[in-house]
Amino acid sequence: MDTVLKMLALIISGWFFSVFGHENHYFYPPEVPEHQAKSFLHKRHVNINASPNPAYCIYERYENWCKSHILYCQGQLEHTREQKCATLAPCAPGQHCHLANPCPDRFSLACVDIDECASNPCQNGGTCHNGNNLYTCTCLPGWTGHDCEIDIDECASSPCMYGNDCIEDRINSYVCVCSERYEGVHCERDCRPGPADIMFLLDTSLSQNEVMNRSIEYMTRFVKQIPIGPNDFQVALVSYAFKPELVFNFTAHQSNTSVLDALSLIKSERGPTTTSDALSFVAQEILKPENGARLLPNISHYAVIVTNGLSTDRNQAIQTAQFLKATDSRFKILAVGVGDDIGHEELIQLPTYPFYTFAPDNDDLLMAMLKDAADYGCTDCNSSSVTDVVILFDTSKTTSPLTGNSIHSLKAVDKLLDSFDVTNTDIRAAMMTYGNGSQIKFDFHQRSIHDTKAKIYTASIEDEKGNTSLALSSVQDKLFFGVSTGSRFAARKIVYLFSNGKWSMTEISEIRQEILKLHDAGISVNIMIPVRSLNAEMDNILANASNIAFDPFRVYLIEDNASSVSFALKAAVRDTKYVECPPDIFKAKQ
Repeated sequence: MDTVLKMLALIISGWFFSVFGHENHYFYPPEVPEHQAKSFLHKRHVNINASPNPAYCIYERYENWCKSHILYCQGQLEHTREQKCATLAPCAPGQHCHLANPCPDRFSLACVDIDECASNPCQNGGTCHNGNNLYTCTCLPGWTGHDCEIDIDECASSPCMYGNDCIEDRINSYVCVCSERYEGVHCERDCRPGPADIMFLLDTSLSQNEVMNRSIEYMTRFVKQIPIGPNDFQVALVSYAFKPELVFNFTAHQSNTSVLDALSLIKSERGPTTTSDALSFVAQEILKPENGARLLPNISHYAVIVTNGLSTDRNQAIQTAQFLKATDSRFKILAVGVGDDIGHEELIQLPTYPFYTFAPDNDDLLMAMLKDAADYGCTDCNSSSVTDVVILFDTSKTTSPLTGNSIHSLKAVDKLLDSFDVTNTDIRAAMMTYGNGSQIKFDFHQRSIHDTKAKIYTASIEDEKGNTSLALSSVQDKLFFGVSTGSRFAARKIVYLFSNGKWSMTEISEIRQEILKLHDAGISVNIMIPVRSLNAEMDNILANASNIAFDPFRVYLIEDNASSVSFALKAAVRDTKYVECPPDIFKAKQ
């Protein structure tokens, strides 16, 4: 037994020498216990079906296992990847090394671009775009900066005009707080009326001697309601009778008090009314810088004729006005009818537009001018046709226009209704006939125009004598403020009283008192006198009508010819369409 063991030891030692030793080098393996020596061959062949071990991915002897478990080894090679990439395959900036084949017998190296967007660097909803060693961010509106980290100040560019305040309301938006009367998203519309240059053309001829105070009162009321100054409204005055004269220019009086003092010094003259020369004179003077005229795009220019429309040179005056309207749009002509007798036919043809003819007993001219002088698109002043009109028709034998006029007066009512254009406007019409009593032919409720006109022609003489003052009172009670008549509380209210004007002195006093009451209640009364032809009675008839009217401007003589009817009715319906402005139009908005 001992002999066998010795031989076995010699064999093993010889094997180790042959394997590990050569020349003068000797290898002496350590001694191992017998049970370990017996299991040596088994230990060399590791069971690679056992649980994964990171070492399997490093040593070549486990190559086959690694090939079968590449995904596992890809996750175990971080250290190996870093070491091999650093020495064998350095990559450019912005790239990293990738082991395409992670098994140790042949590591396959590649440089791969780094995804800089992987860390989500773009803030506030920005979109990231990966590049070569960089990234860029596309920001949502309202944000800027490399990473969309900066909230843009939308007010930094001062988007609000005329010095108005800007407030950054929220992300990517702002609000302009408009002061004074500026309007619009950027306060771009200056809605404070003006600036404007207004040249009054005052008729001071002999025919206006008795009414000069009324003309001055009208201009005074007008001036009191506008701001006077170099940056607001400027007022000049031309007087005319036989020849025109510049009384004061635009810069002579730069305050309301100064203008009012100058107006109070005006006197009437003797002589004819040569309106044509006066219009030509104004056309020359209204735009002269030496008269203080401001020739700027934002400055409006107006010539306001204050006259009775009874010019000595009527035809020439109308031709001159038409020529100026056609050839010079730099200023507008407006007219106010002041006088004991009013020539509506002339007044309606002098202004730039027929609806630029105004009564002196209201502020319609001022309101129209304020709207015109504000920037286009401003909404402080608004045009309106919300009007309730009553046709009050006398059917008594004594004072009815049917007496001696046959059908002419009813045709005038028919054409008046056409002038209202109730189908296309917000004007509503009603009709009441009266003698001793009254009868509503139709109220304010809408109906077909055919039915309405049919009712007009049912009017006929009913009573021997009429009571006009009682009828006027009935209009207020039964129509304007009646129950279920279709009247509107906020509508402008106008009465068109058709009569032949042959009232007695007692009636005249009573009728005037009733008309004054209606005026105080906000109801205007127009006196409509249809006549077949002018005759000797006409002066008395017009005098009667002027005596009952609140103002002579509201007396309309309607002759039985197409031209007279057209001009009279065109003038009579003018104040059914008007402009409304707030009372604080020149004050700052809150």
